[in-house]
Amino acid sequence: MEIPVTKNSTHNNLKKTFQTHAYKENHLERKSNSFYASFLIILTILFTPLSIYSQTTGGSENLNDLVKEVLLNNPQLKAARSQTLAEQTKVKQVTAWDPPQVGVSFYQTPIQYLNPITNGMETDYYVQQMFPFPGKLGNMGDAASSNAKMYVEQYTALKNKIINDLKSNYYMLYFVEKKIEINKENQALLQQLVNITAKQYEVGTGSQADMLRAQTELSTLINDGINLLKEKTNVETMINTILSRPVYTPLPEIKDIQDTIPDWTYSQLSDLAFQNRPELKAMQFNVDMNKSELKASKLEYYPDFMVQLMYKNMANTSNDFWSAMVGVNIPLAFWSKDKFTGKVQENEINISTAQEQLSSMKNMVASDVQNALIKIQSNKNLIDLYKNTVIPQAEQTLQSTLAAYQTGKTEFLMFIDAYKMVLMAKQDYYMSQMSYMQSQALLEQAVGLSIDQIKERIK
Repeated sequence: MEIPVTKNSTHNNLKKTFQTHAYKENHLERKSNSFYASFLIILTILFTPLSIYSQTTGGSENLNDLVKEVLLNNPQLKAARSQTLAEQTKVKQVTAWDPPQVGVSFYQTPIQYLNPITNGMETDYYVQQMFPFPGKLGNMGDAASSNAKMYVEQYTALKNKIINDLKSNYYMLYFVEKKIEINKENQALLQQLVNITAKQYEVGTGSQADMLRAQTELSTLINDGINLLKEKTNVETMINTILSRPVYTPLPEIKDIQDTIPDWTYSQLSDLAFQNRPELKAMQFNVDMNKSELKASKLEYYPDFMVQLMYKNMANTSNDFWSAMVGVNIPLAFWSKDKFTGKVQENEINISTAQEQLSSMKNMVASDVQNALIKIQSNKNLIDLYKNTVIPQAEQTLQSTLAAYQTGKTEFLMFIDAYKMVLMAKQDYYMSQMSYMQSQALLEQAVGLSIDQIKERIK
């Protein structure tokens, strides 16, 4: 979208003014020549595009490519995926029975004989298996399953955070690039101004103060430009680090970041956030895990069973026989019951803690959604303000200052200050664009869904 600049009328006015000055009497010739040089600068300045980029697809496609890359290559996400897979394997571990025990016992075997099987009076072959009380393994499996699901949601939360970090730095890089463009425009302007004021001072039509001020302004801009390049390098380094690229990898120029979203309400987004925010899901699974562990710990009051089956091979007789044994543990013995009662109490406290953490997280999610909406609306208002009010007013001030300079009512440097106001207004506009898009990324993280997914859910 172009900022409305009345170029044609300004151009015609400048032509008339220049023609008037071109035909002045001889005693005004030196002033007219000086104005002619300044006039060329003014034409260049006024016809420098002051365009505000409208929404395009090039920038967003590039960002989408970076998001896909970060999901594949970011080392934090790789580590989190591996940890999630490791936690999922624990479900089978805790629900499996203990391995059986197999053994052989020898009775009345003479030590002078080397073969206890043939020379002993009795050889017993047995196998025994421990059977946990019904429900213990099931509840432990439920706890492990909830724990694995909690890790899945934590991975999703980490993924959303890293995507938000990537987008925020991407939008910051866009803003830094725009500041560099504005700085270059200012440097070109001030360089021309330095040349003009130096020539005017040489012929006696300008002041030394104007020349020194122009030189100081140019030196400051050059230093600012060097710092901006360093700032751009720092932002590119952060992006490459997130992408797990070499830090010196160049990034393409960002053409556009602007996007718009509907005017959603807090109630619409808060309901979605409570349903989809991965941190909330993870904490709910944490509550479920502790509840399953509580059930399992209460079942520890009930005994486990041990079953043994034995074959007795008797020497010097054919009366071999089978025997069976069933044993139980006694968890309520006075010297061991505290182990089980303490575990129950611990799990009850853990449930209460997890529920309070879940309640606190719900409050935080509500706050995150509200803050993101406020930032989106305020930055959207700033964009409209700069586009429709501040920049047009700054341009009007520029034209008014130009007219005052043409009639000798103001100095040339006042015109430069007016033009710098236009450039600062552009810079503030781009900063509002950056903040607006960063606020959208914060909203995505707050809700747990992308903007496109939110649009699908809210129609």
